[in-house]
Amino acid sequence: MIKNVIFDIGRVLIGFEWNDYVYSLFDRETADRVTAAMWGTGYWKELDIALLTDDEILDLFYGAAPDLKAEIREAFDRVGECVRRRDWAIPAIEDLKAKGYRVLYLSNFSEHVMRSNPGALDFIPHMDGGVFSCDINVIKPDSGIYMNLIEKHDLVPEECIFIDDHRDNVAAARICGMKAIRFDNREQFEADLDKALTKDRGHERLTVLCYGDSNTYGYDPETESRYPYEQRWTTILGKMLGDRYEVIPEGLNGRTTAYDRPGADWKNGASSLVACLGTHKPVDILVLMLGTNDCNDELGLSAEQIADGMEQLINLAEDETPGLQGYVPQMIVISPAAISEDYKGSSFADQLTDEAVKKSRDIGPLFSEAALKHLCKSIDATRSAEVSDDCMHLTPRGHRQLAQLIYDEIMRDPASYDVTQKLIP
Repeated sequence: MIKNVIFDIGRVLIGFEWNDYVYSLFDRETADRVTAAMWGTGYWKELDIALLTDDEILDLFYGAAPDLKAEIREAFDRVGECVRRRDWAIPAIEDLKAKGYRVLYLSNFSEHVMRSNPGALDFIPHMDGGVFSCDINVIKPDSGIYMNLIEKHDLVPEECIFIDDHRDNVAAARICGMKAIRFDNREQFEADLDKALTKDRGHERLTVLCYGDSNTYGYDPETESRYPYEQRWTTILGKMLGDRYEVIPEGLNGRTTAYDRPGADWKNGASSLVACLGTHKPVDILVLMLGTNDCNDELGLSAEQIADGMEQLINLAEDETPGLQGYVPQMIVISPAAISEDYKGSSFADQLTDEAVKKSRDIGPLFSEAALKHLCKSIDATRSAEVSDDCMHLTPRGHRQLAQLIYDEIMRDPASYDVTQKLIP
């Protein structure tokens, strides 16, 4: 259940319209060069990290445009004119507090900008605390700043929702266990936050929706039916995670990523994902494990097309979940265990080829790339999930191994990820 609402500040609770500001000071060519020297170089973040003095940072700016020292200095000294107070900030904070939420801030912010226009930060005394990057010398999206806030205010990450205008900062919050909303404008943010808080009422456990094919369904190749409930990886995962989680299996035999199967269009994974997300909302963690059926020659897909199908599912989740529950869930993309090479003696021999086997191995790195592009977590099940003699379906041991892989990923220390370099697998 959400108990804490955490805000970024710049371009969320205050306006920070740099281009309008710098164009008001200089002609367009000069303004663009000043911007390139101060922002395009990446040196501005040194202000927020606060390990260098203002003069040392100015020297870095000057080094990028030595002939514009006077202009850079002017833009730096007058930056308070860029900061805009938002009249709705305090009422929004007070409304949330009246509803019983703690309201905190987590912001990349410099002492220089604070001093430049302190009146624009008049909402700070109305909040219950927070962390500025300049006070701890760490900036978002480094997980250290999120963990500092969590420890400082004794927060439970799953009880927090974070609002920020930067994609990577939102992704880092998800990795740290928080729910997160990307701020685009006030109307969108208010609608998403209201939906998130409304859908969260009574949401006592974290929902893990497992969307897959027969290996999520629990197909038993020996009986050609279904493994007992206790032997399926979704059940095992639920027991490992404990009572704070609810693991929901959504496995369908023969399901593809995003492609129609001849005579069974309804097995197209893209056709039912949104319905499943809507059925089980709010979803905290979405596990996507599809791709084996896409390798079948009857579909005629390349490994790249199969990976594109997985990315279509990721896009669907990103596009549709804000409207369903206010925020995008954390996602774990799993490349299924590859088809075994000795398939010719299996019960599926008439459906498999060497090319299908090759594609089932080739999609692993491609799925990882798609996950990284969207800052999702990823797992390649080929490395340790045992496949049965039918060459495609997991053994009971494989189900236990897969459950362990996913559990380890869910429990993984946020500090082991580096969002600034994208996710390290």
